[in-house]
Amino acid sequence: MKNQAKPFLKNALILTAALVLIVVCMREWGAAQILIVVLVAALAGAQWALWVYMRKTK
Repeated sequence: MKNQAKPFLKNALILTAALVLIVVCMREWGAAQILIVVLVAALAGAQWALWVYMRKTK
């Protein structure tokens, strides 16, 4: 793995852990809570995509 990709992996793992924690700890599910989960999932997915992209580039 290239050194430039390590921060992206760290951030992706943190965002994924935050997403799991949010889903597990959510007591009530309404429109706002679903929107929050979708936004955090999009951020985590984008971070994983950036990690894959940085890993494949020179």
